[in-house]
Amino acid sequence: MSDIRCFVSIEIPEDVKAVIEAETARLRRSGADVKWVAAKNLHFTIKFLGDVPEEKLPELALLLAGSVRDTGPFEMELYGTGVFPGERSPRVVWIGVRDTVKMDDVRLNVENTLEKAGGSPRERKPFVPHLTLGRVKSLRGRPGLLEGLATLKDILFGKIMVENIYLMRSELKPGGPEYSVLKKIPFGAGL
Repeated sequence: MSDIRCFVSIEIPEDVKAVIEAETARLRRSGADVKWVAAKNLHFTIKFLGDVPEEKLPELALLLAGSVRDTGPFEMELYGTGVFPGERSPRVVWIGVRDTVKMDDVRLNVENTLEKAGGSPRERKPFVPHLTLGRVKSLRGRPGLLEGLATLKDILFGKIMVENIYLMRSELKPGGPEYSVLKKIPFGAGL
């Protein structure tokens, strides 16, 4: 058996991905030197797991199910845009989330469960829920990018009902990463 590169995510419905793609098209045409994320790959990463032995995946899925056993569905609004770490030297272009408390609870439950099971160590960086649109490769075209982002700072891209987390496979390919669902894990099995 081999290792599988994995992460835990909240997925974005196709209709919301279509809105994001349409609304952010002007950013892609800005001339900025950005490696844009393909719409099909848009997701919220809850926890990157790295390489996991294939034989451990069933156990991992059970642990993840236990981490959201007492979680109920919640709604999330995808709202506004920005860059990390800041406009002077942007590296990541993102869409934000309104009211991140429930999403943060899910992340903490996943982190705590995996840490207690002796698995993945806790993240050191603070969790800032965001949807990555692209990674800035250089400052070329920065003014056009920032101008485009300013027009989207108050845009509601959509509301999503979050009822599951997903254990995902990430395969690195020459054309970019390809993601596939290993396990859909519904909330509330213990409710």
